[in-house]
Amino acid sequence: MKLPYLLGFVRNCADLPSEPPLLTELTTVGEHGVIWCKSPVEIFSTKQDFLLAMLQWFEQIRQLELTVLPMQSGVSVSNEGHLVELLRTYERELDLCFDKVEGCSEYCLTIIQRNQDYAHLSYSSLRENVRSGKEYLDRVRMWHQLMEREVSQAREVISNFCLRLTPWIKDCWSEVPQTRGEGINLGFLVPNTCQPEFINELELLLAEVNVTDKWTGPWLPFHFSSFTLKPERFLIHESLNWGKGRATS
Repeated sequence: MKLPYLLGFVRNCADLPSEPPLLTELTTVGEHGVIWCKSPVEIFSTKQDFLLAMLQWFEQIRQLELTVLPMQSGVSVSNEGHLVELLRTYERELDLCFDKVEGCSEYCLTIIQRNQDYAHLSYSSLRENVRSGKEYLDRVRMWHQLMEREVSQAREVISNFCLRLTPWIKDCWSEVPQTRGEGINLGFLVPNTCQPEFINELELLLAEVNVTDKWTGPWLPFHFSSFTLKPERFLIHESLNWGKGRATS
């Protein structure tokens, strides 16, 4: 008997790409469908092979302009009957998520600020070659001042990007650096109809600021799918650790 491994959800979809090695199946109840396959550890030799197949499948989904709510990794159900129960249990939550992300894709951006002030100073090096307690406290004070400056600069960058890109995005998320030298992470939920304008403005904006950047997309809306599964008796969480056995809970 197959142990259905959950990949994501769709709405008003009758057909999906299903090609070896990732043969997907679709179970529907009303407007909603859950995409699933056999357990990856039964299909693929390594985790890298599975991730590569998933990336190829995501690209097929993108080309078909299908909106998929991606599933958190490592969730299965014990039998196909529970797929129907899953869809009925989360009907309202699925509708709310699809209303937000349908017809949209996610773009992700990492920005490294080119600030060389005391670039050599890291928290782990504060105690190196310290000659007195006062010198150590001065270094700690300086480190915190630099960290506060980087966080303040990061927030300004985030505000600038979100403001400039507002006409072409539906939502955004951001992460400021937690330690010195870390990058700023941003994500944008972009309607597919606005993608050319969004990309053009993003590249213009990046050319104007003194940063090192890397952006990727379009992706499935991973960070904007607020849908999360609660503990349910019919859900199985497996480790997907190839070569280390499978654990369930």
